[in-house]
Amino acid sequence: MTRWIAVVGCVGTLALTTPFGSEAEAARYRHKRCIAPAMVTAAQTTWVCKASERCCYDWLLRKGTCPTTRCF
Repeated sequence: MTRWIAVVGCVGTLALTTPFGSEAEAARYRHKRCIAPAMVTAAQTTWVCKASERCCYDWLLRKGTCPTTRCF
C-alpha cells in the first residue's frame, strides 16, 4: 500500500512540474503586435513587427518602426 502511495505521489509531482507546452507555443510566434502609448490628442497607434525586432515609436513622425538594433 505504501508503494502505491509513493508511486502516485511521484507521478503527481512529475505531472505538476512539467511545462504545459507554453514554451513550444511561444516559439511558433513569428510576429508581435506593438502598441504606442496613448496620447490625449491622437488615437492609439498599433503596428506589427517580427518576433526578433523591437517595437519603437517615433514621436515626431507619429509612426511605429521595427529596427533590429536600436530605436532612434
